[in-house]
Amino acid sequence: MTESTTPHTTVLLNEAVDALLAGAGDAPSGTWIDGTFGRGGHARRILSRLSPQGRLLAFDKDPEAIQEAARIQDARFSIRHEG
Repeated sequence: MTESTTPHTTVLLNEAVDALLAGAGDAPSGTWIDGTFGRGGHARRILSRLSPQGRLLAFDKDPEAIQEAARIQDARFSIRHEG
């Protein structure tokens, strides 16, 4: 796999996260799942909206995505190299 020279743009970021967290309150708790971490745009936005008790578990099979996820220094977040 080669590194892309084109930056990744997260699509429908606000719309997707708003829909996911709709009805969950201003700072949701509980455990949330990101099934396709990618470069982490949605995951980072979800984390920014979770309460301190909220958790986000992400999955990806791409080793580059796992490396990107390792940059997130947040105890509420974990990544699994599966898929």
